[in-house]
Amino acid sequence: MSKVSGTISADIVCANGSTQLRRHAQTYPLKIAKTFPFPGNQLGIYVMDASPGIMAGDCYELEWRIGETADVLITNQSYTKVHPPRDGENAVSEQRQRLHLGKDAYVEYMPEPLMLYRDATLFSDTAVEMERGSTLMLSELTCPGRTHRGERFHYEKLRSRFTVAYDGEMIYQAKQQIVPKEGRVGVIPRWHSFTHLGMFYLFSERADAAVVEELRQHLSEFAAKFPELYVGVSLTYRYGLAVSVLGRRVFELQQLLHAAWLFVRQRLFDRQAFVIPK
Repeated sequence: MSKVSGTISADIVCANGSTQLRRHAQTYPLKIAKTFPFPGNQLGIYVMDASPGIMAGDCYELEWRIGETADVLITNQSYTKVHPPRDGENAVSEQRQRLHLGKDAYVEYMPEPLMLYRDATLFSDTAVEMERGSTLMLSELTCPGRTHRGERFHYEKLRSRFTVAYDGEMIYQAKQQIVPKEGRVGVIPRWHSFTHLGMFYLFSERADAAVVEELRQHLSEFAAKFPELYVGVSLTYRYGLAVSVLGRRVFELQQLLHAAWLFVRQRLFDRQAFVIPK
């Protein structure tokens, strides 16, 4: 099977008070579906994948340029699924994402969970550049594999890197490598009996210690419904906060991350409760 490089390159602008997808280019198997109006005059963008997922050796590249004062929510239709190589191959799948936020832009980047199949390898790199006054909310959820098929941590390797620069200054960097077959302390044993990892980030000048404390209290009350979740909330180096949650059931993590997102958008930005239509 030939290798595929799926790409999306998009320019999102605000013109006459309305956010628009001004220009975009795409290559198979990735594409942008028709845009939708979301509450509060926000633009909704859905990414579609015409293939069963990221095949071994394939590379997906997505670049989003969000202009000054633009207001957009970006998501995808379903899980990002990473397939294994064929017998005898040692192919690595890659996903590279770039987000450029102009002055006072407001972006919510809320993809569906990531799932690696047995023997799959994924290298993921996400880099964000923010101009002064912009806001980014981003969530991610990593599954251990197809648990209903007994593939719990049967993938080969997951390596990820996430960086955020604000007004030219690096304010956040996270690196992670999971190699289940090595079984080292510091890889799977660090998770104890947990299997799923979820993250929610806010990067904005409005993020401060008071918001972290309020969010921590809000999520502790919510998490009481799901006592098996392990939740933490903390400030980043500058202009940000991070929610991390470990659990064993994807729907529980999804509900908690959704609760964190709704709390932040209502508390800091006076935006209504919202369920992303899928």
